[in-house]
Amino acid sequence: MTVNELRIAFLGVSHWHVPLYFPGLPENSVVAVSDASPEIAQRFAGQLNCPCYTDWRKLLDEVKPDFVFAFARHCDMKEMALELIARGLPFTMEKPMGMRAEDVDEIIAAAEKARAFCAIPFVWRYSDTVAQLKEELLSGKIIHMSYRFIAGPPSRYLDTSPWMLHADTAGGGCMTNLGVHFIDMALHLTDSDGADVLASVYQYGEYDIETYASSLLRLSSGASLTLETGYAYPMEDGIKRENRWTIVTENGYYILADNCLEAREYGKEVVRIPLSTDSDVYYPKFAAASLEDFVCGRRPRAALPEMLTTRRILDDMNAAAERTKK
Repeated sequence: MTVNELRIAFLGVSHWHVPLYFPGLPENSVVAVSDASPEIAQRFAGQLNCPCYTDWRKLLDEVKPDFVFAFARHCDMKEMALELIARGLPFTMEKPMGMRAEDVDEIIAAAEKARAFCAIPFVWRYSDTVAQLKEELLSGKIIHMSYRFIAGPPSRYLDTSPWMLHADTAGGGCMTNLGVHFIDMALHLTDSDGADVLASVYQYGEYDIETYASSLLRLSSGASLTLETGYAYPMEDGIKRENRWTIVTENGYYILADNCLEAREYGKEVVRIPLSTDSDVYYPKFAAASLEDFVCGRRPRAALPEMLTTRRILDDMNAAAERTKK
């Protein structure tokens, strides 16, 4: 079977990332969509000219797709992943794949037994920006990284995904939603296989999930990592977030912000290089690469083991924040 022959289903199309995937798919390849909201399911079905369902299991029973892009409330992800594995369906699933590391552990056990294909959209692994940093632009061993990713306020979830604002359905807030991407990227850039959490402080507003969070980690490579995430950025047309990276190596200092890398290396002139800091553009690339990896029998760049490593670190960060909570 080729990529162009795959019959693709989308489960949970109310997720805000779903439209970002479509440009990476073959034309007319989506054969069904589902969502608990009939209005949202019908809207996407109209756009894609395909059937819609409010019951994703019924979709799987009747449509029998070849590949699934799966989205769900965090509290429902384990159940959905285990069902897809039991049915022998290859799939991608949004992070964090459950409420805690034990959920991902259970999914991995089932996936290994079934030899299932599952790709995780840690999309920075699919970006030219990170590839260039890792392979070309950074000089010397990384000794410290700092990432600040501040997205729009919690109100942006109220229309389609209000469950994101409750701990019993989302498990956590901005660090669970945003921070996992940068935990994984830090591990990838430093070839680390884990991290120790030294401190976390989370801030809360009107919801029982964190809306601003800061953590300090020591990666297994020895590098330190500070990570700031938040639902706090007042959005305007064309400007949705702050995304700023600082990377310190033995040979220099690198700042990436506003689609520009400023490289300051000892004994050299300062160099400014255009580099994209918009993660949205990599979701189509992830979608296309995942389909190609499946039909070619390749392991995804980010699979369940990477999700588990990141999830364990996130759990430790959440526990550290709980200890400092007032």
